[in-house]
Amino acid sequence: MSTNHLLEVLAAGETAVGLSCMLGSAQIAEEFALAGFDYVYLDQQHGTTSADTLLEMLRAVARSETTPLVRVAKNDVALIGQALDAGAEGVIVPMIEDAAAAAGAAAACRYHPLGQRSWGPLRAVYGLGSDPATVNAQVICLVMIESAKGLANVDEILATPGVDGVYIGPADLAVSLGGLPVGVEQSGDQTQLAAIAAIQDACARAGKVAAITGNAARRSADGFRMVTVASDITMIRSALATARTSTPQSYGVIIRNPSEKRATDSAETNTTKVLVK
Repeated sequence: MSTNHLLEVLAAGETAVGLSCMLGSAQIAEEFALAGFDYVYLDQQHGTTSADTLLEMLRAVARSETTPLVRVAKNDVALIGQALDAGAEGVIVPMIEDAAAAAGAAAACRYHPLGQRSWGPLRAVYGLGSDPATVNAQVICLVMIESAKGLANVDEILATPGVDGVYIGPADLAVSLGGLPVGVEQSGDQTQLAAIAAIQDACARAGKVAAITGNAARRSADGFRMVTVASDITMIRSALATARTSTPQSYGVIIRNPSEKRATDSAETNTTKVLVK
């Protein structure tokens, strides 16, 4: 049996910093887990993580102290149970808009008498163990507020027993409030930023965790207790952009904007067929 490292960090009053995996790769999950971050969340909502790849990713993370979380595709008792049975030590449940939805998510995470999770821990026995009371104390349930309705009901959501905190979805929240889908670090939308601040304030009043994706130093200073600083796809795209802009023209490679239409005339086609040395 192991303890939930993320809960230990939060209990110590520290800010937990993590990464997200969207590409369904066990190799990437392992690299992330061994990099020394507090948690890694495996994304089944917007990522390409299937049930089979999720199991392999959780196995890869298990050799580290990093806490494995899963963002499930939706608020569904079966999906939450499957993620936890496979070895996740917590879940992030999207699009929670009221106390009833929050209560359903929380109940799916814990065994009787605190919830309605069905017994069948599969791989989970190698992680948090097979004692229901211990699992109930160690598992973490984060619900996502990412709509105007969820914002309006934030206090009742946070008052729901078994909800450990709120993971804010800034892009969906902005769209719901009439804005554009941007993250907190890119935003100049004062309506969106005020809503994010209001949710964080509500979490602080309730003594619950406030989580978000963004810059760790800035978000921690704002009172966030969990900050996801990057995903596998954003890291890859950033590295590719750096490699592209730093490639010397002297290598014979014509650097194009990827959005430009490739020329079709034979002269330019011949020019582009230069190997990178």
